[in-house]
Amino acid sequence: MKIAAGAYSSRGSVRAHNEDAFLIARISGGGGVEDSSAEFAGEIDASLFFCAADGMGGHAAGDAASAFVVENLRADETSPERVHTPQSLEALVKTIHAALIREGAARGTPNMGSTLTGILLQKDAPCGFFNAGDSRSYRLRNGFMQQLTRDDSLSSIVPEAAKNIITNAVGAGLSGVTVTSRFSPSVAIVGDVFLMCSDGVHGFVGDDDLEKMLAEDAPPGETARRIVEAAIANNSDDNCTAVVVKIEGDP
Repeated sequence: MKIAAGAYSSRGSVRAHNEDAFLIARISGGGGVEDSSAEFAGEIDASLFFCAADGMGGHAAGDAASAFVVENLRADETSPERVHTPQSLEALVKTIHAALIREGAARGTPNMGSTLTGILLQKDAPCGFFNAGDSRSYRLRNGFMQQLTRDDSLSSIVPEAAKNIITNAVGAGLSGVTVTSRFSPSVAIVGDVFLMCSDGVHGFVGDDDLEKMLAEDAPPGETARRIVEAAIANNSDDNCTAVVVKIEGDP
């Protein structure tokens, strides 16, 4: 499976620090870096993650938490024989969750945590998407965009609740993490375009605008940057991160 991917992360125009992070294949970014970008192109030769993470816990905790999560995912990609199932992915995220709880206790920041959303593309095995928190994964297929994940937030249960109260995350002092995922050969097919983004993006750029930008014939890194810039132009009050993945080759 041939793919092209790009990511862009920015602290935005309001926050003093960037607590978002991203991972595209074996390349990570964000996690304290004010503005960060990366691109990847090639074939899927292993189980590779493409994800966005939104840290919480304040400066020196939120950025460390999101970076901790993506770096641990990247470490899992080292073996080309590694193939994930929904059960093994859940076990991996729960292992990272427990490790982040210990890291927070050691740092004196027990509430440090991070959302996590993304896709997993695998060679000769079903691909999947996964989520914990209120960052989102979308898929554009045949010109129509679909939100793949559901927000783990109080407002998804009680519509009038504040939108920034999340009910699930990696770390964050929570006793456990719930990993929502779906694996299927139909998750990723040729022509699909995926978007993973933090709430600083999807809270300030409408679905119609996201759909239009994902449908444009542009390199994924350029599309990711345009999406982030649109969120900032629409007065996003948070960090902004977008990861765009295009499935270009025959599976």
